[in-house]
Amino acid sequence: MGPEEDLPTLLSRNDHLNILRYIRAHKLREPHLVVSHGQPLLGFHSDGSTTKPSQSLDDATRLAALEQLCLASLDVGNTTLAESCLNALHAATSHSSVPKESSRYRKLLGMCLEASGKYDDAAKVYDELLEDNPSNGYAAKRKYCILAAQAGKEEEAMKALNDYLSMHPGDVAAWNQMAEACLSVSDFKGAAYCYEEVVLGCPLDSNVHMKLGEVYATAGGMENAKLARKHLAQAVQLDGNNLRAWFGLIDASEGYLMEVEQATKGKKEMEEEGVEVAKELILFGGEKLMGFYKGTRMGKFVERLLKETAESM
Repeated sequence: MGPEEDLPTLLSRNDHLNILRYIRAHKLREPHLVVSHGQPLLGFHSDGSTTKPSQSLDDATRLAALEQLCLASLDVGNTTLAESCLNALHAATSHSSVPKESSRYRKLLGMCLEASGKYDDAAKVYDELLEDNPSNGYAAKRKYCILAAQAGKEEEAMKALNDYLSMHPGDVAAWNQMAEACLSVSDFKGAAYCYEEVVLGCPLDSNVHMKLGEVYATAGGMENAKLARKHLAQAVQLDGNNLRAWFGLIDASEGYLMEVEQATKGKKEMEEEGVEVAKELILFGGEKLMGFYKGTRMGKFVERLLKETAESM
């Protein structure tokens, strides 16, 4: 496979081996392509039975393709083919196979057990991997996924995810998952903390700022209202077409005004500048939204809603 060759070119040539290599090299998730080209390359039918491979492969290439096909089969829900690939990984001669005690084999075994619904057996595999290496992030994440997939184990799942994050605090996706888990049990303080971690990893993501702002707005309180306004303003600055963030900014500003209205006289005086900013944001956000909805069926409804908001200030 030359560096100038792209995937469409390889597909037009029906080059099974290099299609799989290209997908691996570029870290693409194309399970259907991998299955359709991996089966003839390695000599597998969809039911897991074997046939003559389309070409001979050296040991390293064959093992890499088997592992790739195994994962792709799980992605498309063909557990029979995945198990056949797993068996083939170990069935070859000792110098060209993956030992059953290796972490490479056990990771695939755990995923095959998960796909078959054998969660307890899969958990045992991951526990063994963690015993061998407590910092094995892959096994820790899979343990969380097993628990999250089972009804009634939400608390255990959150604990497993928390354990993972204590060892891997830089995993932004895991923090995002923890934030969603906190929201599912109405833990807004916990969700805000998690989204703050996500913001550190993705400071230019409008949607992350929007979600964090919404959490602060939902939590309530004057300080949270200020933080909500701050992050929702950041969200629309990063993406001026984020309608949800514009609506959120208006709502958060209105919520802030309500909090000030209920505050003591001294506190109200301290927030005079903030009140003016909030009013300006409501008017500015309203103008932006009217521009988006002008001439649409939603236009009159949005106009009426924004008019009511402005009159209440």
